[in-house]
Amino acid sequence: MHARLDYVHPWRALVLGLKGAGGSGWAQVLAPLWLDDPAVPTLLADADAWLPVPLSPARLAQRGHNQAWTLMQALARQHPTPAALPEALQRAADAPVLHHLGRAQRLAATDHLMHVPPAQRHAVQGRHVLVVDDVMTTGATLTAATRALLDAGAAAVSALVLARTPAPDDAGAAA
Repeated sequence: MHARLDYVHPWRALVLGLKGAGGSGWAQVLAPLWLDDPAVPTLLADADAWLPVPLSPARLAQRGHNQAWTLMQALARQHPTPAALPEALQRAADAPVLHHLGRAQRLAATDHLMHVPPAQRHAVQGRHVLVVDDVMTTGATLTAATRALLDAGAAAVSALVLARTPAPDDAGAAA
């Protein structure tokens, strides 16, 4: 997993803006930050395909967009990227909203959080897939995504997130 920023002030406010109605504008500002990190072009070049962490259908309807997909699209306009597979990974319709849960509860909720639909399995089989998300808190969502992709036959899974919640001993550290 590779994160560009710590999810602290001032980045936290900008990432929260990405999740709102004006998300595409914030994506145009935030996605280029990835390219300031020399590891990111290598991650993109090494992957055969990339995909956003999916939202539940209810959350997608509430927000009107998937912020991870919006970030991916903004980055793709500025840098060569692998093939996009926005439908290859799906979140269970009845999946709990994880950000309300504590670490142990999040990790326990990952067993059936995501899946690769049968019609999409061929798209990930034998490929190195890069999973993209806006924020990583405990890693539970990325763990569920990785498990689902590997179960569907992906050869390897890497992750790229814009921001990560710092470990308690790192609180207040800025990237």
